Amino acid sequence: MKLGIVGLGGWVTTGHLPALTDLGIKVDYCADIDEKRVKDFSQKTGCKGYLDYKEMLRNENPDLVLVAVPHSLHATIALDAINSDANVYVEKPMATSFQEALTLVEASRKRNKVLVVGHENRFNPAMLIAKKLIRSGEVGKIYHMRGFYIRQRGIPTSPTFIKKDLAKGGAVFDIGTHIVDLLLFLSDFPMPKSVTGKTYSAFSNDKTKFSVYPSPNLPNFKVEVEDFGSAFLNLGDEISAYMEVSWASYIKENKMEVVVLGNKGGIHIDNGMLNFMRNIADELFLSTPSTQQQRGSVYREVWRTVMDSISKGIPEYPLCSAEQGAIGLAILESIYKSALEGREVKIDIPQWLLKQSQPVS
Repeated sequence: MKLGIVGLGGWVTTGHLPALTDLGIKVDYCADIDEKRVKDFSQKTGCKGYLDYKEMLRNENPDLVLVAVPHSLHATIALDAINSDANVYVEKPMATSFQEALTLVEASRKRNKVLVVGHENRFNPAMLIAKKLIRSGEVGKIYHMRGFYIRQRGIPTSPTFIKKDLAKGGAVFDIGTHIVDLLLFLSDFPMPKSVTGKTYSAFSNDKTKFSVYPSPNLPNFKVEVEDFGSAFLNLGDEISAYMEVSWASYIKENKMEVVVLGNKGGIHIDNGMLNFMRNIADELFLSTPSTQQQRGSVYREVWRTVMDSISKGIPEYPLCSAEQGAIGLAILESIYKSALEGREVKIDIPQWLLKQSQPVS
């Protein structure tokens, strides 16, 4: 299988490439507009480098393309790859509008290509154990969920994330997409009905104090997107959810937390550690799975599953399919619309999309 990568930033070199190397998966082609990046990556991997991804697609016809570029380019490049007859792994969010996401869904279905979205947090052992508990009925009927992804000092320094034309959105698109996906994934994708959202740019003019990223701060680039977002979600079937994400906050510690409340039990995942609560013999018990320790690299598990999926022609559990990614995108888009207009926003998702999003495990 011929693998091409479009975009050679830090997430590819520190996350994807080590996993690919561990699995013995060869990178055949790469493309980036930065000539030095292409040269360095080509020398490191032995792949053939391009400065124009379209030329790479046209000349090489890769079987699989990893798209890891600024958010605003995800949909365009992923669509070009699909139309060149390639399967696609696109980083999150898959697009910056629901309509773009639908276009990708329709194109991948028309050409019978696998398209998966980079929501690697599903592969965290705690999330997979939580999913197993929920599906086995141990939690009962879910009525409320909440998710937090909050940093003390985590405003990105790269223009890729903070300039409006490149990123389209800030913390909501960057890390809020993970929380929305986990809430939908754990609850088996109920029909989203409405969203009430708020966004803030609390530290935009003071980013040098609120980032610990290793790359140098760029004083000439103003943060043009939000650093905080929150939303109340009506997911239908009497399920409500609350999410809160922030690149920078005056909090005690960085936190990634997901809570699922059911009428028989509850799940609390805090920075990768899972606790399960339920009544036994009229006593409230709290337990932690003994098999919860991390099983190697999450990205290694992601890529192993991606390769299995392409050989079978369908996204394998627990990968995020194009249909699931599109539903998450509809929620993200509605958060921004609600914050802009100061009102609750209804979400209209086609029934066929919801039906096709139902996970198979």
